[in-house]
Amino acid sequence: MLKIPPRPIFRQRHAAALLTVIMVLGPIQTGYAETPKPINWVDPTPSALQPFDGNAEQLAELAGDKLIFYPQSRQTITLPYTQGPKTYANVQYMSGALVVNASSEQVGKVLADYNNYDKLYPKMTESAVQTQDQQDGKIRSVVKYHLLVKIPFPFLTFDEDVMLQHDQRQNSISTLVLNSPIQYGAARFEWFALKNGKTLVTLTQWGDLDRPKGFLVSTILRALPEAKLGIPSGVEGFVLESLRQRFNPDATTPTVTASTNTPVMTLTSAQEGLVSKLLQQGGTVQFNHRPIWLSMPKGPEKLWFVSSYAQMPTSIEQAKDAFMTPMHYPEIYRQVSKVTSIPVADGSLQNDIKIAIGLGILSIPMHLNLNFKPESEQTVRFVTTGSDVEFMQGRYSLKSLGAKTTLVGITATGKLGEHPPLLLRLGKYLPYADYLPVVGTAPVLFDKSRAWLIKQEGKATNKPKS
Repeated sequence: MLKIPPRPIFRQRHAAALLTVIMVLGPIQTGYAETPKPINWVDPTPSALQPFDGNAEQLAELAGDKLIFYPQSRQTITLPYTQGPKTYANVQYMSGALVVNASSEQVGKVLADYNNYDKLYPKMTESAVQTQDQQDGKIRSVVKYHLLVKIPFPFLTFDEDVMLQHDQRQNSISTLVLNSPIQYGAARFEWFALKNGKTLVTLTQWGDLDRPKGFLVSTILRALPEAKLGIPSGVEGFVLESLRQRFNPDATTPTVTASTNTPVMTLTSAQEGLVSKLLQQGGTVQFNHRPIWLSMPKGPEKLWFVSSYAQMPTSIEQAKDAFMTPMHYPEIYRQVSKVTSIPVADGSLQNDIKIAIGLGILSIPMHLNLNFKPESEQTVRFVTTGSDVEFMQGRYSLKSLGAKTTLVGITATGKLGEHPPLLLRLGKYLPYADYLPVVGTAPVLFDKSRAWLIKQEGKATNKPKS
């Protein structure tokens, strides 16, 4: 497959990032006895333009200079495999889009050059076409990829192969998983020429995260099932950030200070309407800002901010309880064991958050010190003030869309630092170590908060009247 907020569940971010790399690139298993043969199949993956009525210009305008990720409507799909077809109900694909400074011909050439994917995607050490043929107007290729992620713990090092089938048409490449720890999945690249001479590149993908194989993948998903929520965004982030760096490389920009670097994500009424339409499918809409450089004592540090949106089925006051009131976090996130909040003279709230992550028989402690400072009645800015994570910063924003609907926005970034705790340290060996965890966090926060709010609503409804 072509293949934010306070962080009370920060370790889940890195579990999701780790599984993202596995899903996109590599299995936890032995090599292959023989090369799988191409499979005849009809790709059920929807076009990335489906929510936009086929209008590439509209999606490109919404994305602007950012990466955008959004959910598709749910559907039933069937995927073919040698052991027989598998049918899945209630499948929700995730789409991502990026406008690049290249012609559609240039984009198509890069995306179809599978033998050079090892130069396009980090941690991929080999990419080689095994078989290729033409059938019904498409070029079918079975491609072997090799992933090497060296982690200083033998049982966590990835040094394996994955096999994918790519079916190329005029402006799209459909992908079917043939052999991977995420055993079943499909994806589609599409690219569309824009009026300004640039090209809109999209990736729509889905993988069956409920049937993994391999000890490590299965163990992580059993211990942290919430990680599944962040993986689709992580896949989009890994692939499209790699393409952004290929087609829209970072320009030299001045550094910014920690106090001024949180971007303000402003949506026009038309854009807010499009986001609301996308959110009707459920899930999260995310805008990934271009990287900035943070002024740090040892030199400039690269940061990725991500602005994420979701709709909560509750009033704005109840949404404040879930997102802006840390004392409720132990009820919302099972990994948070205790929160101590102390008011500060400047009107902010200092929060000490204690966390315990269970991995099998292990329970790993961690703590975060986060300062919450209101910017308005509907916005709160947060920043780390010394904890197990070197730097986190961002903003919560709320907007009422009705008596029982609130639009929640989270703009956030984070950085591990040089000496993070052991489990977090593993994340430093992954590609885009300070980016993928950020992009995978918001979907988890939204899902857990939504579940808690629905539960609170049920309690209020069932409360006896005096």
